Amino acid sequence: MKKKLLSLLALLAVLLTGCGRQTQTKVIPISSLSPSATLQSSQEPSSQEGEESAAQPTPYQRVDETGGTLAARINPPEGYTRVFAQDGSFAAFLRQYPLAESGAEVLLYNGETRQDAGAAAVLNITLSDKNHEGPAGAMARLLSEYHYTAARYSAISFTLGAQFDFGFERWSEGKLLSVDGNSVKWESGGETGTSAENFTAYLNTLFRYISVDTLKKDLTLIEDPDATPIQVGDIFIGEDANGKAVCAMVADLATNDVTGKQIMLLIEGGAPAQQAHVMENGGDEELSPWYDCSFELSLKTPDASYDIEQRYRPKALD
Repeated sequence: MKKKLLSLLALLAVLLTGCGRQTQTKVIPISSLSPSATLQSSQEPSSQEGEESAAQPTPYQRVDETGGTLAARINPPEGYTRVFAQDGSFAAFLRQYPLAESGAEVLLYNGETRQDAGAAAVLNITLSDKNHEGPAGAMARLLSEYHYTAARYSAISFTLGAQFDFGFERWSEGKLLSVDGNSVKWESGGETGTSAENFTAYLNTLFRYISVDTLKKDLTLIEDPDATPIQVGDIFIGEDANGKAVCAMVADLATNDVTGKQIMLLIEGGAPAQQAHVMENGGDEELSPWYDCSFELSLKTPDASYDIEQRYRPKALD
């Protein structure tokens, strides 16, 4: 009996000793439950120092200096998403338009730089050495290049003078433009074909004679701007500080994910002839280079002022 009692006491001592050992259980935060994070947490001691040294997400960048196209360079503000752009659309074309390197100055036709351009990005455009590609020419270039890349040559056409139809398709048949005062007509002696060189020759001739007034003949005025949503390719016509007519094209659109508010990017050319560029928004640094689409009366860019009633849509995009 005494022997049994001693055995029971020994067993009780072992049990009490085991209960006295406290096992440390590792707790993994829910926020770290990704396969890689969980594996790392299960292998390393949990400590505040380890949490602080974890990799941080890449900071949001409104302008990505490494981006080589409009869409890759300029991101919408946080909380906004670019509107859908159908493949082959003008919006998709502009988003893929190549840009000059980040920080590049706007070049004038004579190779000099324009210091006061207020440009968020410069389109990678090679100008001729003539002072011809003014505000209307910059708009005509983008529309023409869009159709040229899709081989829609018949869509590349602009009205010169009173009603002369200056089209690339006719130009590619070996015709040249003959201008004598107010008389405009075709004449023989030109290059045939749709090569890039002949297309550039066509544009350089167009730039010489196109103006904001003649460009209007190839645009449709938006009669009710409040009821007609802004779309990529729309052109605002306004005035610069000297009272001269200027143009700005809507190059991209984005929508607020919560409120549905829309914002836009604007491209301007200018006089003297210069590379077209995306304008900064000096009136709203938190939104720049984007602009609020819902402006009430007038919109101001670094170069010009635009009236809400002077919004047009290119007929070639209808």
